[in-house]
Amino acid sequence: MKGKEFEDIAFSWLLEKGYEILKRNYRCKRGEIDIIATKSNKIIAFEIKGNHTDLYGFPQERIDKKKFERIKLCLLEYAISNNISLEAIQIDAIVIYKDSITHLENICL
Repeated sequence: MKGKEFEDIAFSWLLEKGYEILKRNYRCKRGEIDIIATKSNKIIAFEIKGNHTDLYGFPQERIDKKKFERIKLCLLEYAISNNISLEAIQIDAIVIYKDSITHLENICL
C-alpha cells in the first residue's frame, strides 16, 4: 500500500469518528499536512503513517522531530491565515499498522 491509500483509510476513519475534514494535503513553503480536521472546537493537523510489516520499523518511528517541526510550522501558517486561535490547534498522528489504526493525540516531539 502507498501513502495515499493509508491517507484514504485515515480519512474514512476520521469521518466515522465524527471529525469534519477541512483540508487534505495542505501545502505550505515548509512542508505538508496530510489532513486538517476539526472536532470539539479544535483544529487538528493529522500526520498519517502506515505499514504492513515491521521490516523497516514501525510507522510512528518515521515521525521525527524534523517532520514534526515542519507540520507545526504549516499548522501555524494555516491557523494565522484562517484567523484561528493558536490555543485551538494541535497535532495528532494516525498510525496504521497491519489491520489496526491507532490515534496518537496531541503529539509533541
